[in-house]
Amino acid sequence: MMEKIAVNGLKLDLHIHSAVSSSKDGSKVKNNTLDNVPLLVQKLNEQGVNVCSITDHDSFSYDMYLALKQAENTDNSIQKVLPGVEFSVCFSSNGSERVIHIIAIFSDEDETKVRSIENLLKTTPPNYLHAYKEEDFLDLLRKIDINTILIAHQKNTLTSKQARKNDANILGNKKFLEFVYTDYFEAFEFRNRRNEVLNKNFLIQNKLDDKIRFVTGTDCHDWSVYPSETPDEIIDSFPYTYIKCLPTFRGLVMAMTDHTRMKVVDSFFTATRYTLPSINFTNGDSNFEIPLSKGINVIIGDNSVGKSLLLHALTGYIKPKSLLPTSVVAGYKKYLKEHKLSIPKQITEEHIFCFDMQGEVRIKFEENKLNRTEFLEKYFPASIESTAYKALVESEISRMIDYLSQKFEFASKVKKLGQFEIEINEENAESLTFVNNIGYGKQKSTPFSDIVLQIENIITQLGNIIKMNLDTEDVDSIQSTIETFSKMKEKYDTKTCLIENENSRMEVVSGVIRKKTTQHKKSISDAQKRRSAFAENTAELKNQVVELVTASRSIHPYTPSIVQTQIRANTNRVCDYEFVSKLQIDEINTEYFLSLISRTLKSGKKIDWETITEKRLQDMLLKYDDTPVLQFFNNALHMLLEEDLRPKNSIIYQGMDKYAELSSGLDAKIYFDLLSYETLQDGIYIIDQPEDNISQSAIRNYLLDRFKTMGENRQVIMVTHNPQFIVNLDIDNLIFLSQKDGKIAVQSGALEYNCPEYNILDIVAQNIDGGLDSIKKRWKRYEKTSDL
Repeated sequence: MMEKIAVNGLKLDLHIHSAVSSSKDGSKVKNNTLDNVPLLVQKLNEQGVNVCSITDHDSFSYDMYLALKQAENTDNSIQKVLPGVEFSVCFSSNGSERVIHIIAIFSDEDETKVRSIENLLKTTPPNYLHAYKEEDFLDLLRKIDINTILIAHQKNTLTSKQARKNDANILGNKKFLEFVYTDYFEAFEFRNRRNEVLNKNFLIQNKLDDKIRFVTGTDCHDWSVYPSETPDEIIDSFPYTYIKCLPTFRGLVMAMTDHTRMKVVDSFFTATRYTLPSINFTNGDSNFEIPLSKGINVIIGDNSVGKSLLLHALTGYIKPKSLLPTSVVAGYKKYLKEHKLSIPKQITEEHIFCFDMQGEVRIKFEENKLNRTEFLEKYFPASIESTAYKALVESEISRMIDYLSQKFEFASKVKKLGQFEIEINEENAESLTFVNNIGYGKQKSTPFSDIVLQIENIITQLGNIIKMNLDTEDVDSIQSTIETFSKMKEKYDTKTCLIENENSRMEVVSGVIRKKTTQHKKSISDAQKRRSAFAENTAELKNQVVELVTASRSIHPYTPSIVQTQIRANTNRVCDYEFVSKLQIDEINTEYFLSLISRTLKSGKKIDWETITEKRLQDMLLKYDDTPVLQFFNNALHMLLEEDLRPKNSIIYQGMDKYAELSSGLDAKIYFDLLSYETLQDGIYIIDQPEDNISQSAIRNYLLDRFKTMGENRQVIMVTHNPQFIVNLDIDNLIFLSQKDGKIAVQSGALEYNCPEYNILDIVAQNIDGGLDSIKKRWKRYEKTSDL
């Protein structure tokens, strides 16, 4: 009994010659006689060929066909033998006539018509240039009156400078493209892997990859050396074509009219992921076991039959990270009880790749219920570590603030230079005069403490680098560098402490002098007080002048300057998308630093570094409050810097950033693209009515292709009412649930499945709105729809 669904790809050879071709091939085929058919069967079996045909030149031997067909019933690899003929057909093109070879494979369903092929060819031989005129050829096919697959002879590549005799493209490019766009042929035949690669490149470059199907054929003329053509050309490994279908003529037609169902390797289904082998449930006294394909399974039926319920019952009413509402589960269980249905849980949570319930796709895309960060975050690479870039700008901010601080402090000190009267008194001094100028001898520890802070930052960064995936020698080198910086830090720590300790001692002495001065002033006359004050003021002025001169020499002209540094983004490519983790800015340089300053200032304001004053800066600052000017300026710059160094995500598709477009909801195309190309996560994809709120054109233009890809990567279980998701998707298994007199009935199988009880294509045509139209459009020529 034939399986209902395709389990593996079928290996084809639809181009084998027998001795019947001797009128054209002479002695090359002399040994390929009826008596030697067992040898051919043995050779086909050794190669694991599943579907084959003897296709002699303009001739057909029913006895030869029947002898090979007996192999279908024996224990070997051959599952289907189909009748076939290699026709020589003369076409007119550009004022000239050329003969090309066309392999015709016929349906084997009507034995009487198959038997008549031999006599029709004998009574209607090729009589024009040893070939049939095109109109005579088509007329002959009409007389044979059997559904037919036509395969064009194309041994040379489509890019060959010179077409090979009898190849389809010998008629010129215009005629060749006419064949392509009118679907004149189901496929074009080639014989070696080199041709396969070159032909596929040609198709991609000319955007014909979904228009032309290629199939291999051995063109064997000597069965003893099969799969080689002749003893003069021995082939060790022939590049057989595999097709995904049942071993029937109808299956072959459907496979040959969809380029995704034909490959040179048997890789149509997932080989590593978990798949559910069948769906099991009971309805009263009836037990049901519905076989499932490893690819795409679609459930259809009446609205009252419980298709959505079936999906939820199979998963135990759970979804990854969520449960169904209690009221919904209660309703489902009530339905099961009323209809005497028992559907045990058969898919565990860890085996669910994704479960999109009815209407959930629309909610995700239109109402933004799905947090895009939650869904997309696993595709983005690690965020950029911004510490080093931040330190680069902060260092320049610090240098600028130091300059302004010195400049403003200098201006303030000039403004505060002491004013006092000159004391002229010729009387002798009554007492001592205390002048306390120790404070001017203090040193600043800031230069050294700043060095310590920068060294600590460097040590921290080096420590972070060590945690990364470094080679051992690099770790040792960084450890040595850390030790060097640690010793340097210790040295400047010591210098800082010495200065601070010395300043503390000086402050103690200054305090004693201030105390003595205060006590002394209590015991002297007013004249002496004036004299003492004059002496103190004079000494203070001298110190201030000295300090100003020293300060002016230490204030060096300031010009903003930052070494140009590119901020490298982290990227991760997934199918056609590039997921990018970056920062808000792409580069740090002097221009960026100036723009950072400009954003803190009022419109049209610009700092002149030579003439800037504290008051001018205060007037320039945007949204200035009562905070000290430089503190406000410094804080404003750091806030902007933090904003600029925030992580930022991008999704680049065809050179454009699509991430910003996701603000109104996760884009459906990106969603299904990522689902279809996900290769790491295991599990089944379950979806209930993917057509909800997705346009027909969107389904046709990209969604079907995404589901085809997904069907190769994992098992899909889908409920749908859309014929595109059934016929055009070329699903691997259809499950039709119906109900009559309270009993559930199940009919299932591949689209091409046909048995005495039912025909899957008939079920689609009768139970899906638009199903018949989709089937007719899917079929390539009118003759192939005559029985629908």
